[in-house]
Amino acid sequence: MRPLALGAVALLLAQLAGSALGQSGSVPPPTPITFLAGSTLTTVTGQVVLGGSDLYYVAAKAGQTMLVSIAAAEGDISFLVYAPNASIAKAADGKSVIRGTTMPDAGPNEHAKAWVGTIPRSGNYLIAVTMDETGPVFGDYNLTISLQ
Repeated sequence: MRPLALGAVALLLAQLAGSALGQSGSVPPPTPITFLAGSTLTTVTGQVVLGGSDLYYVAAKAGQTMLVSIAAAEGDISFLVYAPNASIAKAADGKSVIRGTTMPDAGPNEHAKAWVGTIPRSGNYLIAVTMDETGPVFGDYNLTISLQ
């Protein structure tokens, strides 16, 4: 019997995990981004699955300046920033589907690695960290957010 390559095992585990998530019946809620008292900057460390997304939200007030940046050791990891009107649903394949308006220069065609913008209205801004459909099965990242 020929042993499976490590990449094939990781891919199989990712598919099984996706199947298990798809059976849960609901989309996990976004993780809130919080800041330490007196701080305007925070960094979240995560790991995104190939073709998947990690969801976060940050409460921002109209007029604030928000900076979002992402750093990844490998894989094409980027993010999208959605205005407070965004909603999250579950597609037939079990993946999250986000409906809503993205912020200028932080939409699906920009593959944003860094973004700065003035918040037009108060609310919860959704940040979706995504990994392109090519590359490794998992990708580690550091997502940094600043609100001033």
